[in-house]
Amino acid sequence: MKSRKVAAPVDPVTMDLFLEKLALSGLDQGDAIALGIEPVVPADTAALNFSFDAKPALRLNYFDAWGKPMADWPASDPFYRLRYLGSTIEFAAIADRSKDRRYVQLPGSLPCLYLPRTYNWADALPDTDISLIITEGELKAAAGVKAGFPVMGLGGVWNFRCSKYGMDLLPALEDFDWRRRNVYIVFDSDLSTKEGVVAALRQLAVELERRGAFVYLAWLPEVLGPDTKVGLDDFLVFHGASASAEAEFTALLHDADALGLTKSLFELNERYVYVANPGLLIDKVTQAKHKPDALKSHLAAPLTTSIKELTAEGLVRYKRVSAGAEWMKWPLRAEVHRITYAPGGSRLVTENGLVGYNTWAGWGCKPVKGDVTPFRKLLDHLFTGTNKATRQWFERWLAYPLQYPGSKVFSSAVIHGRRHGTGKSLVGYTMAEIYGVNFTEIKQDDLHTNFNEWAENRQFVMGDDVTGSNKRQDNDILKKLITQKMNRVNPKYVPSYEVRDCINYLFTSNHADSFFLEDDDRRFFIHEVMVAPLPEEFYMEYGLWLASGGASAVFDYLMNLDLGDFNPNAPALNTNAKERMIADVRSDLGSWTRHLLESPDVALKVGEIAIQKDLFTNKDLLMLYDPTGRTGTTANGLGRELRRAGAIQVLDGRPIKTKAGQDRYYILRNPERWAKATPVEVVAHLDASTKGGKARRAGY
Repeated sequence: MKSRKVAAPVDPVTMDLFLEKLALSGLDQGDAIALGIEPVVPADTAALNFSFDAKPALRLNYFDAWGKPMADWPASDPFYRLRYLGSTIEFAAIADRSKDRRYVQLPGSLPCLYLPRTYNWADALPDTDISLIITEGELKAAAGVKAGFPVMGLGGVWNFRCSKYGMDLLPALEDFDWRRRNVYIVFDSDLSTKEGVVAALRQLAVELERRGAFVYLAWLPEVLGPDTKVGLDDFLVFHGASASAEAEFTALLHDADALGLTKSLFELNERYVYVANPGLLIDKVTQAKHKPDALKSHLAAPLTTSIKELTAEGLVRYKRVSAGAEWMKWPLRAEVHRITYAPGGSRLVTENGLVGYNTWAGWGCKPVKGDVTPFRKLLDHLFTGTNKATRQWFERWLAYPLQYPGSKVFSSAVIHGRRHGTGKSLVGYTMAEIYGVNFTEIKQDDLHTNFNEWAENRQFVMGDDVTGSNKRQDNDILKKLITQKMNRVNPKYVPSYEVRDCINYLFTSNHADSFFLEDDDRRFFIHEVMVAPLPEEFYMEYGLWLASGGASAVFDYLMNLDLGDFNPNAPALNTNAKERMIADVRSDLGSWTRHLLESPDVALKVGEIAIQKDLFTNKDLLMLYDPTGRTGTTANGLGRELRRAGAIQVLDGRPIKTKAGQDRYYILRNPERWAKATPVEVVAHLDASTKGGKARRAGY
């Protein structure tokens, strides 16, 4: 598409932004005129192409080695790129729409090499004695040329080639004679934290070395402070006067590393990545984690590289050393800040400015539309006799983490039934095919081990006969696992680390009292299978169907399931099976206290004599529950059970002094009245309840 000539007068705002941007690279308006860089007002930016934003911009016109306008393709219009001008906040909004919307070029145009027009590139084409410098960005290249160096710029780190049209090296780069020419690559100082940038640098070096060049890497120091990116223009501006900047950059080039001697280090980069927190290595192929010293001791023990050292005579010699040990000190080693687990995300994930290595290995299969009759028949069978809402909730529970990868549903599903072989676990094994290595199965002992490798890189966990049993400790562990947002992974032999917890749990059991559940439990969906197994032929055919595309069909079915009003943060659906399990796991004391709270008029009797007062101590109630001491229950034990059942103490549990002594009292009747009562009213009620023969004969 042809572009309209920019002719509108430049407004003061655009000009101020234009000059400000140039100044950041050590350039001025005179430099811009010499380089062919132009300011563009918003209206003209939008008029250049429909895909451009109506923003003030800086137009970077490209020229060939002879100073003529450069085209990306024969017979095309002159090539240019635009650099939008604006605040950092504005660019944050722009960046949401594209990876790098600060710079744009005409849609469909090819990358080109930026050769600042202020340098005589025609003489440099054949002259291999002239060392060349390649950097990332047009303004950085222009700043380098202004400082007296032959610097060419790439619009992006991969813009030295165009794979779409089979160009390993751009035509403008091919015009140079590279044989035995020194070439220095000077990318931004943060390239070690960007795996893609290092890969681009390596490939550029390979292409130049193939053409006979000697390639070096000049590493820019963090002159602006730790963790602040420095480009070539920043480095030159920092050193101020041109003579000083020239001397500093010359020294930097003199100390540059020869990339040809670091081949083995780049090979290690392709296989391993170092994680700064907690300080370990990840094998990119196997995802195995190792201590850093393992690289030298056995992972890469035979691999060596060369380093420069100065002899006593002042001569430079090269010494062979362990590549593993040298890689750990190498500024270009593949490095990230931390480990992350982000299902559905790319390998490198940036959050809050920190680069994380995503250990998610992908799905176990792809969703493909197909026959899900066996799966639906299995669920129909398992949910025989239940209402539609129960079955629907469970399917949505399965589907939600697939439709929203990495989400954690703050409830787990428990399917139990006394009959073996009904297919309870088969649901979990079906999900295992979908989740692949992100699925695992655990046993009861896994809840108590010091190491929890089973929780590493998992999205879906099935506990087959893992139960809360009748132990409150196990129940507390399970509740924490189900709802925790972060997971502290503690594998053997390497440091522990913390990642976002993405695990959802399915439990199966043959026991009706498999989980200790409190009356107000929010975390467990309980379903009891009431039917006998289907014919054995069904399960055999199910296995064959699952292995021959059935899992992909279920994946597609769940991915397209209507989630309705399913809320992953809401309490689990309450079921009759859950009410039965809550009752089954209660102790006799627990059942009595709940009966007491639900029906105080029925429970508060001695024989046929009703006890009329509203407030009771735990000792009063123990006399009703176990007057002879047969059960061994203590008053404190009964009090703990009352609190678990939700009983409330009057006056917020403060001791109350009456004629009978001082104690704390539970509210068993008229809670609205006693929640607002004063100490005087409470004492009056208690003193009054001690009068009357029936009350005295009952021990009150």
